Amino acid sequence: MTETSRPAESFDDATRLERISETTFRASVPDGWQQGRGAFGGLAIGLCLRALEATQDDPTRVLRTASAEIPSPVLVGETLLEVTTLRRGSGVDALEVHLRQGGEVRARASGVFGKPRGVDVADAPPPPELPPIPAAVPMPPRFTAHFEIRPTGPLPLSGADTATAEGWVRPRVPFARVSGPEIACLADTWWPAFLARERTFRPAGTVGFMLQLTPAAFALPPDALCFFRSRQLHAAAGFSHELRELWSPEGELLALNAQTFAIIQ
Repeated sequence: MTETSRPAESFDDATRLERISETTFRASVPDGWQQGRGAFGGLAIGLCLRALEATQDDPTRVLRTASAEIPSPVLVGETLLEVTTLRRGSGVDALEVHLRQGGEVRARASGVFGKPRGVDVADAPPPPELPPIPAAVPMPPRFTAHFEIRPTGPLPLSGADTATAEGWVRPRVPFARVSGPEIACLADTWWPAFLARERTFRPAGTVGFMLQLTPAAFALPPDALCFFRSRQLHAAAGFSHELRELWSPEGELLALNAQTFAIIQ
């Protein structure tokens, strides 16, 4: 059976945690979610955010913002996640997690969880002009077999004039529910925008990841097709910086995601 014909595995199963103590968890990174040698960033960061959510026991405080780094590939196999509480305040909690394999830190994430605030400041960007939903396109990295990816912008290696990417995306097996890990996963499923300008493949990996979530993210149906778009803001010295957006089918902003990619060669 080829990789693309294998049954899709749910993201929930791939990021399942076993609790060892109040703040320590064990996970097993499954085969089939790789992007090159390591697991794709959305899975590694999803595991980290899953551990943070499991340690945050106040349901009124949801993930508002998260940051993460992946300094080393997260490999298939046993993984240990250790959560530290940075601060618990009257309205905001800050937590940090280290993902370890082989005794070394392979990924790190922090998250700020906050309850709703009775403040009369509200604003929302105008929604993009949502394009028609095309057919799903198979893509080469192994992990994409678990997702429907429906591009409406330039494909990678197409020699496009702009370093952009856009299209529709959802998991082939619907999420059980949508929260921080699932939004981080969807924001990271797409290829780096700089690849649209290239003619030959350039391996790259996420080394920096910042995610801001809106309340609409937590109301997203688990099987919804989301609209994704990104653009490269700057590239030099082997690092590419881009800004990503994730939108609901109704045109509500779900999340903003700034990423830094290391271009390997």
